[in-house]
Amino acid sequence: MNDTSVLTDTIAIGAVTWVLTALCCYLFLRRTLYNLLDPLSIVNVAIPFSAALLAVLCSTELVSWDKFILFCAVLLAYLAGGRIVAAFFGKETFRQTISATLADIGQREVTAVLVITVAVTFVLAALGLQAGAEGDARLAFGRLFRPIILIQNGLFFFSLVLLLARGMPTARAWLWLVLLVVMSIPFSGKGVLVPVIYWLGIKLYLQRIRIGVRTAVWSLLIIMVGVVIMGAIAYNTSSLGTAFLLFTHRLWMSGDVYIFAYQRDALITVHSNYPVSFLSYVMHPITSLVGVRGYDKPLGAMLASEVMRDDVLTGPNPQLPVVLDYFFPESYAAILPLAFATGFLAIGIRPLGMFIARHSRSRYVRISGIVAAIFAPGAGFLDTSLVVIALVGIVAATGVLVLMELLRPERTPHQVSSP
Repeated sequence: MNDTSVLTDTIAIGAVTWVLTALCCYLFLRRTLYNLLDPLSIVNVAIPFSAALLAVLCSTELVSWDKFILFCAVLLAYLAGGRIVAAFFGKETFRQTISATLADIGQREVTAVLVITVAVTFVLAALGLQAGAEGDARLAFGRLFRPIILIQNGLFFFSLVLLLARGMPTARAWLWLVLLVVMSIPFSGKGVLVPVIYWLGIKLYLQRIRIGVRTAVWSLLIIMVGVVIMGAIAYNTSSLGTAFLLFTHRLWMSGDVYIFAYQRDALITVHSNYPVSFLSYVMHPITSLVGVRGYDKPLGAMLASEVMRDDVLTGPNPQLPVVLDYFFPESYAAILPLAFATGFLAIGIRPLGMFIARHSRSRYVRISGIVAAIFAPGAGFLDTSLVVIALVGIVAATGVLVLMELLRPERTPHQVSSP
């Protein structure tokens, strides 16, 4: 078999794997997806690329096929858990719940939340510029200012939802949105403009506008602009061609954790110098806030440090199959139930958030349910800790806003009924 034939077969394996994985994800999750620009859809676009990369690694005998079987088993268990809990979610009910909740929030309150968010974001931007927060420095900066960053993340998500309020002019909403995104650049990651896509998706969903080709193209261009900005800041790219290569490379290499873990055999090696229990690992984003650290570095950073022979804080997203394979090697009896439970709990945030939004007495708690339902479930397979971090940030922001609500003078009936 010549090199051309081998290359053709490898490309075919990658392409077929991508299509089948994307189709599988869509069929299992479509009940919980409100449109193409749903965060659950945008974030999980990495899953088919990860599957394709792993299949290519296996087909070229760089990784054993049993790791691909593990990936498929974990993914199917995760999606099955999500599909079962999706039965409690209704798209039309969710749309009505968002509209009813936002109708109870006045423009002055929306502006107050936006001003608070801008103020917190400005402080972090100033500190980030001073600290040079990029790469490992950005993660070190995140550790140092974690409580403030968590509150800012939660407030940012709240702001995205409140910018959908009926009385908010579109031009003013875009102005607030651009201001928040630009000020987030100094301490944010590569997905600096992705929240703009999220906001546009929710807005079109509430307006019952289907995502057409034109909107999809504009969304892709917005993401590319974000890649260009972050490429120029963090990677010193100087041309559109270089930025495009960075974007496509990042998509294809979204499953680079499998290269670190299996091709370089780093997963086996870190077992001896990464003593952490599964429960401590999962609860770390919460316990670290009170000084109880489950680990010094996440699993992805440990794998990168082992491969690079250097102590780095950055690393690939430790996708669920790798995390479960680390803590429960070759134990499908433990891995499959945990994968199922992770999918059930992560995707289950969406119907749970809708329930909170419909039944809570506090307006800001109701909004927090919507915020959690929209933004929290996305990364459950790619990096479960990001789901926990998002929830912690939303809860922290809710506490700030509920306190603000309690400190406000009680509104008179005339004030309540006035527009």
